Amino acid sequence: MPYSKVDLSADSLQKAPILKILTEIGLYGIHKGKVAKARELFASLETAVPALPSAKAGLAFSHLVVNEFEEAQAGFEEVLRKWPDYSEASALLALTLILGGKKDEAASHLAKLKDLEGPVADLAKQLLS
Repeated sequence: MPYSKVDLSADSLQKAPILKILTEIGLYGIHKGKVAKARELFASLETAVPALPSAKAGLAFSHLVVNEFEEAQAGFEEVLRKWPDYSEASALLALTLILGGKKDEAASHLAKLKDLEGPVADLAKQLLS
């Protein structure tokens, strides 16, 4: 019996139900103050599925929420080197830069996002004002 072709692109992996659920669990953990546990989850996801951008972005986000701006910046920059079109990571990098006192650096990221549609564009417009 022939095997069907499996799509392992970053976009496809982001939409895989179990990976999406695990990412959401990690983000919920951060929201509930369980940052260390969320980091463990994101690190495990990143090891298991290196092509999953939300795992690396979740890890970077875990640094942002506890004001570890240098670590968050490095994480989001790594995500964007691998997945330059990941607009959520770009918006979160801009937010990280602003909160870390680097508003001028953030402006270039926000300018690229403001013409998009949806929540990312809305955030970019708010941060630019």
